[in-house]
Amino acid sequence: MLLKLKNIKRTEWASQETHCYQASLYVDGKPVAVLSNDGHGGCDRDYSHPKFKGDYRAKMNEINDHFKSLPPSPFSYEGANGVMIHDSLDQSLESWCSDQVNNWLSEKELKRNLKSHVLMQIKGKDGIYQTKFHPTVTKGEWVTNKHSGQTRRILNDMDFSDALNLWKESA
Repeated sequence: MLLKLKNIKRTEWASQETHCYQASLYVDGKPVAVLSNDGHGGCDRDYSHPKFKGDYRAKMNEINDHFKSLPPSPFSYEGANGVMIHDSLDQSLESWCSDQVNNWLSEKELKRNLKSHVLMQIKGKDGIYQTKFHPTVTKGEWVTNKHSGQTRRILNDMDFSDALNLWKESA
């Protein structure tokens, strides 16, 4: 089952505990549902996409069964006493949608920054650095600057998906 969230619209000012958004859910390339959340911490709502043909509730049950069949997602957090706690959470359409909106926001932010700045990662340092000066094209590989001695790689010179992974890791 190939799921894709398209036509995402998000309202930042109304997003409080969750994303305030609306998007179209496509399954195997066909529109199925319109999903939304008002951004106040409640559950996502869904209704049939205007172009969907078929039994809507049966299709949504099939999608929910798909998520139930997936293994739980592991996560970790630091407890009150400073000890790391490892747990897992059952996967659901709602959590998947939240992840998709987060990915969409990361892509949008990275594209905006790539247009206006040169983004680079410096070996041995955390984070992504930006400048207006574009050094010699690096093809996204680690290159040592002969003047400063810094080893860096330029995100602007990388494949977008690789740059996006580095961008999300540094956030």
